[in-house]
Amino acid sequence: MASRKKKTSYTQQLAGVATMGLPAPVQKVATSKLGSKILLILIPVLIASGVITITFSGGMPTINVNKDRAAAVGRDLQTEAFKAAQKVKQYGDSSYR
Repeated sequence: MASRKKKTSYTQQLAGVATMGLPAPVQKVATSKLGSKILLILIPVLIASGVITITFSGGMPTINVNKDRAAAVGRDLQTEAFKAAQKVKQYGDSSYR
């Protein structure tokens, strides 16, 4: 019986390279099928929103997390989610159907 090697996607391979210096449990989650897709979407969003900044000094990248900006983004998301829930409730209560 031939053994089958588990095929990894490009996103899993990219996540494996990106998480090379992290602990093994984190790498395992990041290189899973779902984890790698979430990272592929989440990291650019965090960079674009200013929560994560990457600076290069001497050719080495340094990743910084802005905790104040993360808290502000979290509050904005909470407010928008509440507004969306109210809208959905309003549409459900009305005779819009």
